[in-house]
Amino acid sequence: MIKYLPNLKKTLLFLLIFLVIGLQYFFLVGNVSAAVPTPTDGTWVQDPEVTFVGKVAARSGEFLDWTLANYNWSSVSSGNSNPLASFWATIRNIVYAFFTLFVLISAFVIIVTRGKNITVMKFIPRFIMILLLVTFSFALIQFIYQITDAIQGFFLKGTNPDCIAKNINTICQNDLLFVGWDYKGFQGYRLLDSSFDESVFVSLLLVKLTALTYYVMVGILLLRKIILWFFIVISPIFPLLLLYSPIRNTAKIWVGEFFRWLLYAPIFAIFLSGLVAIWRSSTNIPLQFKLDNKDIVYQTAISILLGGPGQTVSLQNSVNNRDTFALYVVALLMLWVVIILPFLLLQIFLDFLRDFSFGESALIKQLVAGGSSLVGRGTGGQFPPPTIQPEGVARPLPFTSARIAIPQIQTNEAIINAQAASIRGAQMSSDILRLANLSIPTMRDIAKYETSLLSSDIGKHQDIARLHETLEGIANPRQVTVPTQRERYNLLQEKLKQEAQRGDPLATSILSAANAVTKTGLKPSIETAKLIEALQSSPIKNALTQAQQNGDPLAKSILSTMQKGEPGIDESLKQRLLEAKEKGSQLAVSILEAAGGAELKAEVSFPAANRVQAVSIDDYESVKKIWQENYLKLEPPKSIDGKQRDRKEWILNDIDKISETINLLVSSDPQNITKGMEAVGAILPFLLIGGFAQTEVIAYLKAKLEAAKAVTEEIDKKEEEESTMLDTSKKKEEKPKEQEAQRELETPAEIIDNDNKENGTI
Repeated sequence: MIKYLPNLKKTLLFLLIFLVIGLQYFFLVGNVSAAVPTPTDGTWVQDPEVTFVGKVAARSGEFLDWTLANYNWSSVSSGNSNPLASFWATIRNIVYAFFTLFVLISAFVIIVTRGKNITVMKFIPRFIMILLLVTFSFALIQFIYQITDAIQGFFLKGTNPDCIAKNINTICQNDLLFVGWDYKGFQGYRLLDSSFDESVFVSLLLVKLTALTYYVMVGILLLRKIILWFFIVISPIFPLLLLYSPIRNTAKIWVGEFFRWLLYAPIFAIFLSGLVAIWRSSTNIPLQFKLDNKDIVYQTAISILLGGPGQTVSLQNSVNNRDTFALYVVALLMLWVVIILPFLLLQIFLDFLRDFSFGESALIKQLVAGGSSLVGRGTGGQFPPPTIQPEGVARPLPFTSARIAIPQIQTNEAIINAQAASIRGAQMSSDILRLANLSIPTMRDIAKYETSLLSSDIGKHQDIARLHETLEGIANPRQVTVPTQRERYNLLQEKLKQEAQRGDPLATSILSAANAVTKTGLKPSIETAKLIEALQSSPIKNALTQAQQNGDPLAKSILSTMQKGEPGIDESLKQRLLEAKEKGSQLAVSILEAAGGAELKAEVSFPAANRVQAVSIDDYESVKKIWQENYLKLEPPKSIDGKQRDRKEWILNDIDKISETINLLVSSDPQNITKGMEAVGAILPFLLIGGFAQTEVIAYLKAKLEAAKAVTEEIDKKEEEESTMLDTSKKKEEKPKEQEAQRELETPAEIIDNDNKENGTI
């Protein structure tokens, strides 16, 4: 919006100059004098200035009525040809002659560049399209003009009986500020007393401003018509500007100016119709005017009576107090807004359109790249299914109650534009993403994919498993067994390396994610004995058995290996566990942590700044909302021993885990940062492909943490309310029990006596 202000200032300056010149005309020309007798003070006398101003106003009102009644872009009586069409035909024939020159130029370019810039197959369809546009340009633009005329006619249609009596079926000055007295017979009078000079000046000023408003309104509408006439005359030239890319910006400017003047009248008609509807309503202008006030503060000093919308003017009601005066001024300002506002709106829209580029738009690049979903939308061939399906249960971590607030994320338009412009070559990025069967994940996608990891349904893990398969193929194409797929991965790896060397942030992010998936290994401290001990523990065995029943191939593979005894527990099993952990398997995470833990060995780090996409505060609010719904609606995951967790326990464990991860990532120790990256290992490839900086990852975790704390507070509040209701119910139940116990202690005679008293008998 700020970058459009200079153009708006130019428009306002032009209108201000026009207004000043008009006021000078009215003031200077209107100040005429005539020799008149000097009558007694306070009496009405003829005044040439009042007569002059009144006649100017009457002429402007009649001119406005004529302009609004003849709103059509062109009016030609039946049987006569449009004079614009004949001159348009001359321009069209000249353009036809130039087509021969353009064909020769294009042929020369094709020969010199050998079809690199343009080919014959591309030039011929474009040439035919432009030829058709030139041929039918008059009919096409005439049709557009007729549509805008229809819109104007709909909104300018009038129902005022006074206008219809003058054979005007549109809005006229009777619907606005009326200055429609008889031009020929008008004679101006004023009060001679000098005490009325101020009232005379203000009244004449209001009449002059009203006349100026009508003249400006009429001038713009007629100027628009004339401009549209010349636009349709030179319309055959417009398509020529689309033929070659160096002059297409000129075409964009021409078309922008064309639509500025074309759309002004329909928008003006809409606003004017709305203004009349407001003035005709029972409430009138929605401001607090005390129109029932009949006090005369400003004496009527000229014979021109003024009144705002809905007013019946007379010598005793002609802007004679502050309310009626303010009503008239506000009405005059509303007319000026109707004149100026369409220009401002169109200027903003056209400036945006002029700066808009389909090739450099981040939105268009996202659409070309395949949408917001990370995988499954590419047009490339399907890759082999993953050999390991993730499944498992979560493991509780220590609790930390430290409250961490989400920082204020401030992004401005310059940063967003710089990040969007940093993606080099939309077509190349599109080819890479399509070949890799990937697309750029957003913060919302990260939250959704992390949510899918919590599900016990293996089918929801397919996207993550497929992503890991793709990244592993990119990192090491030789391990792919299918020849066609191996060739595709080789080509993709080569393209990614080339683009990364050129500084493409997207290619760099994908290669970084591929390295993070493949360059992992077990900590040196992990021993086979510890792994065997972990696998033989009851909680792990129960988790493996349950996962095998759910169809988890990892659990099936581990149980099959355990049947072979200790020789089966080799490095290949450790590698499978680590790969499954990176794919999001909570079962693998639990086993490795019980055996001593696993850590990233690759030198992978988050970028200093996100050069792949722009991230806004709305993204973090969406993440927080998604996780609030997850913590409220998702079924809590089971513990390591297979028991169902309580929802509050699950959320508190997550709070502890997230807080610990944030503390690791904000640490200045590289080893702690590496541990923090390992803690988000399940979604690490997503974060790397998205190009998210370390600060953005921390903010994502803080949004998730805030969601968990908000849900915890909600659960505590609900438990407190239920506890209060339960205590109240217990008190009500205890009172009848005490009465019953007391009744049991009474003797039969006392019981009979009490019953007689309650029944009123003796």
